[in-house]
Amino acid sequence: MIPYPPHARTPIPIDGIKMYVREAGQLIFPVSDLIYLQATGNYSWLYWKDGQRMLMPRTLKYYVPQLPAKLFVRLHRNCIVNLNYIERMERDDPDKGGLVYLRSGVVLPVSRRRWFAAKRLFQQNKLAN
Repeated sequence: MIPYPPHARTPIPIDGIKMYVREAGQLIFPVSDLIYLQATGNYSWLYWKDGQRMLMPRTLKYYVPQLPAKLFVRLHRNCIVNLNYIERMERDDPDKGGLVYLRSGVVLPVSRRRWFAAKRLFQQNKLAN
């Protein structure tokens, strides 16, 4: 068995993400309640089902290997979304990206390069549920 290199991160279990919150200390948040993540420079906004949002001092690159690949898809260089919260996807022009409509009413852009992968994962997730 090959040991993990010292810089490798251990994947977070599907039941929760451990995060440090200044007011409360280290807490575990359920991954299933995470709607989407959006990058702002070297920070990430995490948007939760209950309407709460958190600004974390990490880039999206930090979260990608820690989120379950079956539940989350990268839509754009600055956005990752939970497939369970997507209501529908639309694309008007085949030469451009499209839009993702979330159940919460939020509309997120999808890059042209990531459109087909996101659409395929959304359809697979829809069939599985």
